[in-house]
Amino acid sequence: MRRRALALTLTLGLALWACCSGEEPAEIPAPPGPSETPASETPAASTDLPTPVLPAHTVTTPYPVPASPDVEKTLEVLKGVVGTYATDPEDPWAVGHGMLALGPDLQLSNGQPAVDWLFSQYAQPAEVSGHTLPAFPRSVGDIRVEPHTDLLLKVFTEVGVSPDKPITAGGTSFAVRDAWRHSLLTTFLKKSDGSSSYDSPNDMPWGVQGLAAWAPPNLRWTAYEGTEMTLDDLTRLMVHVLTTESAFMIRAMASNEGFEKRGQGIFKYTCGGAHLLQGSIFAVARGYGGDAERNKMAVQGQLLFYRFPRELEIYAKAAIAQPNFQLVLTAQQLKFVGHWLESAHKMAASGLYTPSPAEQQQMAEAVDVLVATVMVLKKLGALDNLEQIRGENEQLYLDLVGDSAHAIRGLELALGRQTFSY
Repeated sequence: MRRRALALTLTLGLALWACCSGEEPAEIPAPPGPSETPASETPAASTDLPTPVLPAHTVTTPYPVPASPDVEKTLEVLKGVVGTYATDPEDPWAVGHGMLALGPDLQLSNGQPAVDWLFSQYAQPAEVSGHTLPAFPRSVGDIRVEPHTDLLLKVFTEVGVSPDKPITAGGTSFAVRDAWRHSLLTTFLKKSDGSSSYDSPNDMPWGVQGLAAWAPPNLRWTAYEGTEMTLDDLTRLMVHVLTTESAFMIRAMASNEGFEKRGQGIFKYTCGGAHLLQGSIFAVARGYGGDAERNKMAVQGQLLFYRFPRELEIYAKAAIAQPNFQLVLTAQQLKFVGHWLESAHKMAASGLYTPSPAEQQQMAEAVDVLVATVMVLKKLGALDNLEQIRGENEQLYLDLVGDSAHAIRGLELALGRQTFSY
C-alpha cells in the first residue's frame, strides 16, 4: 500500500491545527478559517484528472551578487561534492538534491538520465480513484527514496522537468504529470479530526509546493478517501504553522532582543524550518492563500534578515565553547547559510519582500560567509573524505552532501544564474 494510504489513521489534532510551539496558549494565533470564496464562484469538484499548468513567472533575483574568484572556486568545490555523491544511482534521495543543484538534465554515474532512472528504478504503478498512476515510496528496503512526502515531485517541478516528459514505472509507460496527479489524489487533510496524508506539519512543504507548482487556477479535487481539497486551505494551514512556530522569534525581533536555539518552535523543523519557509514562499507567491498569508510572509522576510547575524553569532560562540565539535558546527553553518540564500533570493524575486539597502548588503555578505564556511570544511578535510565520514557518522555525511546541493542552489540564485519559477 502507498505510504499515503498508511497515513489515513494518523491524527495530527492540535499538532496540526493549533501548532503549539511551547509558548503560552494566549500567544498562539487562531487557526486559519475556511475559504471565504462565495459559493457561486466555487468550481465544482471534478473526478477527472486535471491537466498541469506551468508557473506563470520565471524570474531571477533583483539583487544579483558579482561572482569573485573565491565564489567560483567555492562553486567548483561544492559541485565536485554533488557531482560525485549526488549522482549515485543507488541513492535516490541524493539524486534529488543533485538535480536541485545541477538541473533537470543531471546524468548519473551509470550514464543514465536522473529523471528516467528515478522513475524506472524506484516508482511503481499504484491504483487510486480508478486510475493507475506512478508513485514513489518512502523507501525501498534500506534505500531512502522520499523521507518527506513528494520530495522528488518538489524537485522535478522546481528545476523545470516537463510534466509531459515520458517516463516508465514498473514497466508501464506514463508521463511525469501522472506522478503529480497521483500525489494530488492521495493528498488529504480533514478539518474534522486532523487526520491527514501528511505525517506531520513538518512533512507538508515539499508536497504543497509540488502540487501548487502545476496546479490550474481555482483547483479543487476530491482525495481518494472522499475529502474535498483546495490548495488555498493547505497554504493557509502551512503559513499558519510557520507563523506560530516562529512566534517566539517574531516577538524577539519586535523588541530587538536575541534568542537561543534549544530545539524549540521552528528549530524542531527540518533544516531549522527552511523548507517550511520555502514551501510557504512558493505557495503564496503562486497565488494561494490570501492577503493575510501575503502579510505573514512579509513578516517572515523581516525575520530572515533579523535571524541571519544572530544565528551566525550562535555558531561562533558554540565553536569557541566546543572546539571539538568544529566540523559538525561548520556543517550546520553550511546548512543554515545555503538555505538562507535560497530563501532570501526566492522571497525577493517573488516580490513577497523587498529588502532594505542594508538588507541587500546582508545578502552579499551571506555569499562571503558561505565561501568562508566551505573553505573551513575544505581545510578540515571533510569534503575530501566523505566516504570515511559516512562510515563514522551517516547523518553528517548526509548533511554535507544535501547541504552542498542547497548551497549551490543558494549561490546560483544569488549570482542570478539560476531562476525561480512561480
